[in-house]
Amino acid sequence: MARIYFIIISIVALLLTSCGQVGSITGGEKDITAPRIIIDKVQPPMGSTNTFPQEISIPFDEFIELNKPAENIKVTPSDVKLDYVIKKKTLVLTVKEGTWAENTTYTVYLNHAVKDITESNDSIIAYVFSTGNFLDSLQTAVQVNDAYTGKPLEGITVGLYNSPLMDDTSKSEPRYYAATNTEGIATFHNIKDADFYIYAFDDENRNNRLDATEKRAALKGPATLDTAITVGPIIRLMPPKSNALVIVNNDVLPTASWCIGFNRALQSEERFEFLSPFPNHVVWNKRGDSLTAFYETTKKSGAFKAVVHSSELKDTISKKYFFKEELKLNVETNLVNKQLAPNDTLKLSFNEPIQKVDYDKIQMEAIAEGDSLRKPLIFQLDTISPIEIAFVFERTNQEKLFLSIPPDGIAGQNFSLVDSLKLDFTLQGVKETGNMIVEFDTIPEYGILYIENQNTKKKIEVVFDGVEKNSHRIDFLQAGKYNFYYLYDQDRNGKWSTGSIFKDETPEEIIWFTDVSTIRANWDVKTKLSIKKVKPEEAPEIDD
Repeated sequence: MARIYFIIISIVALLLTSCGQVGSITGGEKDITAPRIIIDKVQPPMGSTNTFPQEISIPFDEFIELNKPAENIKVTPSDVKLDYVIKKKTLVLTVKEGTWAENTTYTVYLNHAVKDITESNDSIIAYVFSTGNFLDSLQTAVQVNDAYTGKPLEGITVGLYNSPLMDDTSKSEPRYYAATNTEGIATFHNIKDADFYIYAFDDENRNNRLDATEKRAALKGPATLDTAITVGPIIRLMPPKSNALVIVNNDVLPTASWCIGFNRALQSEERFEFLSPFPNHVVWNKRGDSLTAFYETTKKSGAFKAVVHSSELKDTISKKYFFKEELKLNVETNLVNKQLAPNDTLKLSFNEPIQKVDYDKIQMEAIAEGDSLRKPLIFQLDTISPIEIAFVFERTNQEKLFLSIPPDGIAGQNFSLVDSLKLDFTLQGVKETGNMIVEFDTIPEYGILYIENQNTKKKIEVVFDGVEKNSHRIDFLQAGKYNFYYLYDQDRNGKWSTGSIFKDETPEEIIWFTDVSTIRANWDVKTKLSIKKVKPEEAPEIDD
């Protein structure tokens, strides 16, 4: 009996602290307090036992309204569905479907379902009762982190299931469920003694079950239940894995470029076939999982079409577009603060394929060191891609350079330059950049090290062979701070890959380092990163 009394008092205390923030009352300040339940007037009382309520009345200290009650009022275990109505300041719940099971502890969650009328404050409230002689006391917890970033995720549904899920097309709902908090932790209270399997999913359509398109995670093996709340294990939420070819990006950019991305590279038996109007140029990326199609048209609106042929289907896709802005040939350069890096050539990138370059109309001049006059500079034009050209010239002893291209000097497949392009720039000296040596504390497994400039967000990718390489030197880095992360590229496809909770395949691991390296001009910096994996039997002991 003492045990039951202790549990009821604990639950009441928990509910009192979770129903809102308590602040001083002043007439003019904004209401920042969520509605609070009047504990001693709840019927049946909080923590009741031997009750099979057909109606539950929960009175509040102010007038309330409901926020998406069909989604936010849930019962665990989910043996019944509740109807809801507000009578003055009281929320009345009645059994709509199902029946209460005997000797079972139930929790009714009002997950941000109740808010006040004036300021719309809301909170999470739990009402607990038992149809048996006592409240179940076992508990468990799990933390859900994003599989790619490693960061905790809030608002993810975590469910306890009586048996493992075989696929994501069934209508199985969890016996118990909870939502993760700001720290990514979902905690389960008042669980009956049984074995449960834990699955997490981003319940986008709020139907309380895992669907084929939703991100998911799973805990290997049955959950561990206890009478004390623990942080619990960490599971990684990942996108679903599918062998079916799926289009993940479909956009049209000015002037007329159709950009299409797939979830994976096309296989030998798969084809992507354009329909009329047909593009003039098609460029695939090096991984073969995205393309850009360039069209010859000056129209501001229209539609592009294509057919995807695969073993599963033959699907027609289309994309309508409408541009409000003026269409013209735009150009970008790789200059930074009017400087060209010492290991780079001058590049011009356009928003459509270049159809004509009149070499004789392009003028390049330079002022040599110790001189004050501009003199013509001989250059060579190289085509990097249909939309990018490079200027190669002698860099020695050049102090300042000038490039001038008249409107008729370059023509795209749809437009020419509106105005003359005039650039003046200097050549950055080698001593104005820094060098970095990155070294791991051991030879890492095969993967990719990403080095990112905090300011420009430009990334450098370095592949480690997993055999003998544990260091790499990068020269001519711009001054600034750099971050690091390492992808264990198990399938060696050059990008992060997800896993499968049904085939016990984990997503590829990424290590996000807290180390930050600062590059200064004319400095060599050595950065040591710890990537060594400690075996469980070698892990240091930690005192309690």
